[in-house]
Amino acid sequence: MQDSILIFRTSITREQDIKRIGTLFKQYPQIHKWNVDFEDWEKVLRIECRGITPADVANALKIINIHATELE
Repeated sequence: MQDSILIFRTSITREQDIKRIGTLFKQYPQIHKWNVDFEDWEKVLRIECRGITPADVANALKIINIHATELE
């Protein structure tokens, strides 16, 4: 299976959101690396992963009240 790069527009607004995402993503060994571009108005979340779908990521983020829409 090949690594994927998933990119999302998010509702992230605070540094506290980043900490919550970090805690959440520790539960997903499929996620290797991730970051958020705070300079972009869409607060773009970029994830390097293997074996996890964009829907899986969006649903996981929804649990911690962060809305994410995949960008294509």
